[in-house]
Amino acid sequence: MFGVKKSLIVDLDKVDAETAKQYGVKEGSWLLKQDFVLTTEKETADLRDQLAVEALKKLGLNLKLVDHLPVPDVD
Repeated sequence: MFGVKKSLIVDLDKVDAETAKQYGVKEGSWLLKQDFVLTTEKETADLRDQLAVEALKKLGLNLKLVDHLPVPDVD
């Protein structure tokens, strides 16, 4: 089964004459208008670790992350 997040479905527009000239593309080409957020590798790793710790706590597991892997927290 395949699925698509609703937030990833967008309408496409057509490139107008002014935009075509500005970016050197053919007028009438398809145009996707979407905001993308780029994160650093550290930001991504930190968020992944934060969400993993929260999920482990919800499961009632007393674990900590070492090198992004869960290990028993015996301290």
